[in-house]
Amino acid sequence: MSIEVGDAERALHRRMGLACAAATAAGLPGRFRVWEHGGLLAVLATDPALGFLSTVSGVTPETLPALDGLLAGWDPTVLTTGSEVPEGLVRTEDRLLAVRRLGEPPAADPGITEADDADDVVDVLLAGYEVTGVVAAFVAAEHRVPAMRRFLLVEGGTPIAAAGMTVHGDVAVLGGAATLPEHRGRGAQPRLLRHRLRVAADAGCVLAVATARAGSVSAANLGRAGFRRYRRSAWTKP
Repeated sequence: MSIEVGDAERALHRRMGLACAAATAAGLPGRFRVWEHGGLLAVLATDPALGFLSTVSGVTPETLPALDGLLAGWDPTVLTTGSEVPEGLVRTEDRLLAVRRLGEPPAADPGITEADDADDVVDVLLAGYEVTGVVAAFVAAEHRVPAMRRFLLVEGGTPIAAAGMTVHGDVAVLGGAATLPEHRGRGAQPRLLRHRLRVAADAGCVLAVATARAGSVSAANLGRAGFRRYRRSAWTKP
């Protein structure tokens, strides 16, 4: 694993720690835990609707021996970015990690404002994601944490897209971005992406990190924005 990927995964793990703490405080069902074990980065969410959050990352030749002990009694998705093949696990759908080093920041976008009111951003995100129930409650809790920087793209006085960002040391995690269905296909997400890169650079960050589904529009947008995209092999118990 490169130093760049290692820094990215640790920042994502810290972001998930904030999100899970917020979910616990909001009284979401199930149990949440974010911890390290032998250099591995583990996340547990016990509610079935949030099972996609249960992961183990930070897998390297040095940390791989600790994996067997960590997996006892639960079934997370193990994510690897190198050639490691976890013994006894089977391959499932890969995930994508995108990393970009920050240089000269892009120009400011006058249509994007930083929102103090979390409710406005949450409303757009939930409508854009088209999620309900526990998943919607998790998104709402995560985007109300004090450390979250929230952005709205407004056209004609109406918010049409929203995004979030957290900063962890000198790494910015760009997570949580959605456009209202009737406004898609008009460049809202690339605009929010460029704006957050500028804000991250202004905040002194040297690295920006995001995740996406392989082959998705989000993955393509990240590639066009100069992100290096790493395919994360995903493994689960058979």
